[in-house]
Amino acid sequence: MIELWEKHTILAEQSFKNNDSWRTILHYQQAFAIAEELTKQNEVSLIEQTTISVISCHNLAQFWRSQNDSRFELKYLQLASEKILTLVPQCPRSDCESFISNLGCCKSALLDFMKRHPNPEIARHIQHIDTTVQCELIASFKLQ
Repeated sequence: MIELWEKHTILAEQSFKNNDSWRTILHYQQAFAIAEELTKQNEVSLIEQTTISVISCHNLAQFWRSQNDSRFELKYLQLASEKILTLVPQCPRSDCESFISNLGCCKSALLDFMKRHPNPEIARHIQHIDTTVQCELIASFKLQ
């Protein structure tokens, strides 16, 4: 199934380079549908499923950006964001200073996740940030 996703993704990229919008969207939509189907199966890891889904969303967002359709671009970027946030560990300490209420986690958990981001460029940019700063839960376990 992953091979079929890769095939449609490659065909979409080739069509995109050839300015063939119809084939581009057709193949990106096929790849997206396969990515969604993969999330229903247990044949690949959760990280692989999410990576494939996020890549599919980003490809569709890029396509719609090239078509000057910001509404669909935003739709697929939001969908990618939702898929990533399902992997960010939630934190029970909502009163913590570093808690991000709309994400349900603290900055430390978010940064730890971002260091493993499927896009290596993003992961590389935040590798130097210390993730334990101001996390009350982590601080409570440190030896005095």
